[in-house]
Amino acid sequence: MMSSATYVPQESSHGDELLMQQRLHFSDTLKDLKCLRKQLYSAAEYFEITYSKETQKEIVEDTLKDYAIKALVNTVDHLGAVAYKVNNFLDGKMGEFSDMDLRLSCLEQRLRTCQEFANLGGLSQQSLVLEEVKHNKRYIFPGKFVLLNLLARRVNTEHR
Repeated sequence: MMSSATYVPQESSHGDELLMQQRLHFSDTLKDLKCLRKQLYSAAEYFEITYSKETQKEIVEDTLKDYAIKALVNTVDHLGAVAYKVNNFLDGKMGEFSDMDLRLSCLEQRLRTCQEFANLGGLSQQSLVLEEVKHNKRYIFPGKFVLLNLLARRVNTEHR
């Protein structure tokens, strides 16, 4: 049986590994977008040069339109994939945040319950503590006190 102390670092390590994979994948996707940008600039230069040299400009224009449409669709598709991945990543992080928030709320509630229990326990212990009533010795045994008073009166009356 694993203790929670050994389980947490493994979970963290797995989470770090997943995060690293997501970063690498996102980085690769951004590199692909940069590559698309370079391809589009190269294609634009090629069509510009070809258009200025070609006598059949209509064919170059049609080819350029087809290429531009395909490149635009490909770029939008790529951007959509990147946005989808970013949204999934953020949703996952929000889910983790919500889980941690719930755990924190539970811990706070447990802490309040423990504090209330400790406070009530302290009050009940204080109410059970009986203070020793301190009386003068002559009041503890009232029968003896009465006898002592009677003896003292007799002695006083005899001496008079």
